[in-house]
Amino acid sequence: MSMRSAFLLALASSASLLPAAAFAQAEAAPADETRATSDSGLNDIIVTARRREEKLQDVPIAVTAFTDEALEQKGVTDRTSLADNTPSLFTISGGYPREFAYFALRGQGPAFGSTPGVVNYFAEVPNSVNIDGRVGTYFDLANIQVLAGPQGTLFGKNATGGNILFEPVKPKDAFEGYVRVQLGNYDDRRIEGALNTPIVPDRVLLRIAGEVGRRDGYTKDVGPFFAGKDYDNLAYESFRFGLTVRPTDSIELYTMLRYYHSENNGGGTVLGAYNPAAGFDATALGLGFLPVAAFYPGVLTAVAEQQARGPRRVSYDLDQFSETKYWQAINQASVQLSDTIKLRNIISYSELRTIYGYDYDAMPFPIAGQRGRIPTIAPNFFTEELQLQGTLFDDAVDFSIGGYLDRQSWSDPAGIETYVFFPIGTLVPTISGYFTQTNKSEAVFGQATVDLGKLSGALTGLSVTGGLRYTWEHSFTSQTIGGPPAVSGSVDSDYPSYSATLDYDVTPGVHVYVTARDAYKSGGVNGPVPVGSAFRTYAPERLSDIEVGMKSQFSLGTVDVRANVAAYRGIYDNIQRTTAEAVNTPSGTVLLNVTRSAAKGKIQGVELNLAVMPVEGLTLNGSYSYIDARYTQVTDASAGEILNGAPFPYTPKHKFSIGGSYETPLGRAGELVLALNYVRQTKVSTAQTNSSFYNFLPAYGLLNGSIGVKDIGGRPIDLTLFVNNLTNEAKPVGVLDQYAQSSGMVGLTYSEPRMYGLRIGYRFGG
Repeated sequence: MSMRSAFLLALASSASLLPAAAFAQAEAAPADETRATSDSGLNDIIVTARRREEKLQDVPIAVTAFTDEALEQKGVTDRTSLADNTPSLFTISGGYPREFAYFALRGQGPAFGSTPGVVNYFAEVPNSVNIDGRVGTYFDLANIQVLAGPQGTLFGKNATGGNILFEPVKPKDAFEGYVRVQLGNYDDRRIEGALNTPIVPDRVLLRIAGEVGRRDGYTKDVGPFFAGKDYDNLAYESFRFGLTVRPTDSIELYTMLRYYHSENNGGGTVLGAYNPAAGFDATALGLGFLPVAAFYPGVLTAVAEQQARGPRRVSYDLDQFSETKYWQAINQASVQLSDTIKLRNIISYSELRTIYGYDYDAMPFPIAGQRGRIPTIAPNFFTEELQLQGTLFDDAVDFSIGGYLDRQSWSDPAGIETYVFFPIGTLVPTISGYFTQTNKSEAVFGQATVDLGKLSGALTGLSVTGGLRYTWEHSFTSQTIGGPPAVSGSVDSDYPSYSATLDYDVTPGVHVYVTARDAYKSGGVNGPVPVGSAFRTYAPERLSDIEVGMKSQFSLGTVDVRANVAAYRGIYDNIQRTTAEAVNTPSGTVLLNVTRSAAKGKIQGVELNLAVMPVEGLTLNGSYSYIDARYTQVTDASAGEILNGAPFPYTPKHKFSIGGSYETPLGRAGELVLALNYVRQTKVSTAQTNSSFYNFLPAYGLLNGSIGVKDIGGRPIDLTLFVNNLTNEAKPVGVLDQYAQSSGMVGLTYSEPRMYGLRIGYRFGG
C-alpha cells in the first residue's frame, strides 16, 4: 500500500471514531436536502451543486434541476426521458441490451479508460456503472441535478462532461408515506411506495421505499425460432432502506441500503442495413475471401424483409435474455465540530452482476452474438470520501477540502461463455472470452469561495471561487479470448485539475459569472501491444473550458420570469480514438487496432433554461442547447485517415423542450393538474470515426402529456391519466454499426412507442 493510500485510509478510519470524540459538541447544521420553497410565484429551487444548500439562482455554474414534482410532470422515469429534458445531455444506446445506456454531456461520453466523461452520484456516492439510468431507480427521489462542465474540485470523481446527482428522499421526523399504482398499455403494472416513521422522535428515523414493475415488450419476434417472444419488456424490483441516527445534536449518521433486480428478454435491435460484400479474408489460411452470403444467402434479402415488418417486429436465432443484480450500502457521517465547521465522511460498497444473451446481427442467422450464464459484467466498488466543510471570517469564506479513494475489484469468472462472429461459429467452433478489470483512484481536493462584499462594502455582491484537485489512478485489464494465455496490462496516470470563478450579483434578481475549469479522463493500456511499444499505453484526455453565464429571476408586472443562460467553449486535448497501427511483436510486424491519443478538438455551445408564470397556477417552461464540436488537429496520418471528415460524436447541434403545467382548484372535488411537454433533438452522430456506415441518428420529437386531479374529495388521493410519445414516433435512438466488419450489419435501437395509462396515488400521515 502506498503512503498516499495509507494516509487516506487512515483518514477514513479516524472519521469513523469522530462521533465518540465529538459527542458533546453543539447543535448540528440542517441536513442537506434539495427542495423548492415559496408560497407563491416561481419557487426558489434549492440545490447542493457545491456540496451545500444554495438557491439555484446563486450557483455560478450551469445546473438543470428537477424537483420531485417536476420529475412527475415531465414523465422522467429513466435516462432517456431525463436526457430529453436536459440541455446538452445525450443518452447513448445501441450495441448492448437497452438497459446498458450511458450519458454524454457537452460531447463528453464514455471513456476508453476507467473514468467516464459523466459521473452519476447517488446519495453523494459516485457510481461508475449505469444502474442509475434504468427504469426502477427513479422512485422516491427528492431531486435530480445535472451539473454541466468539468467537475472535480468539490466531488469524489473527476469528470470532464459533468455530474448527475440523484438524491433520494431521506428519513424525516414524521409518520408519513405514500402508495402509487400505475396501469397502462402493454399490460404495464407498477407499484411504488414509501413508509417514513420516527422510531425515536428526532433521534432515530426510518424510511423504507420500493418499486416493482412489469410490462410486456413492444418488439415481437415473428420466428421461425422464437415466434411470439417479446423484447423491450420490463420486470424489475427495487428497494431502499434508509436510517438516520442522531445520538446528539451535533452528530448525524445516515445509512442507506438499496437493492435492484431486473430480468427481461433484452432489447429489440432492428436490422437497419447490411453490407452484401461482408465476409472474412482467409487468404492467409489458403481459403481466400469467405463471403457471409455464401453460407447464409438469406442475408441478402434480410433488410427488405425487416423493412416490410416495420421496427416493432424482428426475427432472431439467438435466445436473448438480460438479468441484473445490484446492491449498495452507503453511510454518511456528519459531525458539527463547531458552529461553523463540519466534518463529513461518506463510505460505500456495491456489487453489480449482469448476465445477458444478445443477438448482434438481428437476423435469424448465427452470424454475430453472445450468451452465457456467467456474469458478463461483475465489478465490486468501494468508495471513501472525507470532507471538512465550513465558513471563516464571519461567513466571508466558505470552504470544503477533502480526500477521496475508490477501489474496483472484479469477480471472476466473468465474460462471454459463447461468442459468435463470422466465421467463428460457422467454420470454427464458438469461442469464449474472459475479462478482468481492476481500477483504483485516489485524490485530494479543495475549493473555497470568498464573498468580497463581506470584506469590503465597495465590493458588495462580488465573489471569487478557486479550487484545486490532484488525482492518481491505476487501471489493469486482462483478457483471455479463445483460451490461454491471458493478455493483460496496466497503466498509471496522475494529473491536476483546477477551477476558478468570478461571480457578481448585479441586482437582487440578476447574477452573472465567469468560470474556468479543466478535468481529465484517465489513460489506458492496449493489452495485445508488447511492452516497450509506443502504442502500449495512451495518455489521459483533457478538457479545459471557460463558461460565462447569467441567472435571473424577476417580475414583469404580474408575470414572474426565471431565465438562466450559459455559454461555454472547451479545448479538448489527447482525444482517445482507435486506429490501425503496424506494431512490432515477437511474431513480427502485425497490424493492430489500438486506442491512442489521436486528435485535438473544440466544443462550444449555449444553454438556456426558462420558466414563466403569466398567471397564478400556470407555469410555462422551456430549455434549449446548441453545440458546435469539431476536430481541430489530428496527430498524424494514421489518425487523420479515420478522423478527417468524421462527425463529432454525442453532440446534437440543436435541442429544445417546451411545455407547461396548470393547476386550479375544483372546489370540493380537488385540484385539477394539467401538464404538456414537447422535446426535439436534431440529428446526432454516435460514430467515432469516418469508417462508420451509419453516421447520424435522425432528428426526432416527443410529445408527452397528463391530466389529473389531486386531493380528490378533500382526501389525500391523486389520480392522473398520462400519455408519452403521443404522436407515436418511431425513430432510431441508438446504433450498433458493424457494416465494415465481417458480420456486415447495422443494428438500430428505436424509441419507445406511445405509452399511456393511469396512476392512482394515496398519501398518508404528515
